[in-house]
Amino acid sequence: MRLATFQPQLGVHCETTTLRNMIHHAGIDLSEPMLFGLGQGIDFQYWDAPAPGDGTPMLTGRIEPALLSRNACSALGMELRESRAPDSESAWAAATELLDAGHVVGVSVDIFYLDYFSSRSHFASHYIALYGLDDSVAHVVDTEQQGGAQTLPAESLRRARASDEGFMPSPHLHLYVERPSARLTADTDAVLREQIWNAIRLTAERMTGDRGPRFGIRAMRRAASEIAGWSDTLASADEMVPGVGRFWRFAGTGGANFRKLYREFLLEARQRYDDCELDPFIEDFGDVQRQWDQAIGMLMAYGGADDGRRQLEAVAARLDAIADAEQALFEGLLVSAAKRAGEPA
Repeated sequence: MRLATFQPQLGVHCETTTLRNMIHHAGIDLSEPMLFGLGQGIDFQYWDAPAPGDGTPMLTGRIEPALLSRNACSALGMELRESRAPDSESAWAAATELLDAGHVVGVSVDIFYLDYFSSRSHFASHYIALYGLDDSVAHVVDTEQQGGAQTLPAESLRRARASDEGFMPSPHLHLYVERPSARLTADTDAVLREQIWNAIRLTAERMTGDRGPRFGIRAMRRAASEIAGWSDTLASADEMVPGVGRFWRFAGTGGANFRKLYREFLLEARQRYDDCELDPFIEDFGDVQRQWDQAIGMLMAYGGADDGRRQLEAVAARLDAIADAEQALFEGLLVSAAKRAGEPA
């Protein structure tokens, strides 16, 4: 079974690419940055390594898997259906049934088992859009970096969906969207106009709130305080430190640890509605994006040896500066959003 009218939609981040393909096939054409912004996707999270000296902490610039899709669909008034099958056979049957009913199916997978993926690491929080499936092959859409529309052996997809290894696995998870409301179909622009500032407000509230040492600005400051010592605390700093930089730049973040993608959301909102109140924030996010790129470049250039700690202290100072900039930026957005959310179109 393969959806005859399906048109692959490209993207830079796995979950928003998957969501965009599901929503586009349902009849609503939105950009990936718009979905990321409506999904309140930006964040900073710091998850400790499983045990001291055992691997690298997970530091990511977005919210939890699937939450972005829930937020975006809620803003659009679309029904997002999520389910986890108990085993591979049930997962296969559910996906086949949804494809037969005309849905693009979002699935959570472990990249280790995807034949077209160059990485040989386990990461089970990756999303792809499934649009065709039979006993031998699966047709999916991944990010542009991974080649967009891909065909892989059906058995590889089974293994990828069943994996419980790596960061935040969700074995046999699938998502799909119901048919959009008549209002969203007839006047998508009006819905966006109503929801953009509300999504900005909710994002800014979350980013400026204290959610403990794992989340938001506080987590960023924690990362700055601990990164300086990574040359001593990480078992393989020469490999792991540049790996964090590559993850922030290339691992489906759209660049600059998702900051580039969020700036593009603000820029599209500004252009759609000629909303000059967004201008200073777009400019400030451009500066934040540049600072993230500088920090990432420093990590990727890490050479260890005698000056390893000095290099990491420079990264820590840059992250502290980024935390200050993002704190001020989201506080400013919160003031503007509180005023603008809910205004009549």
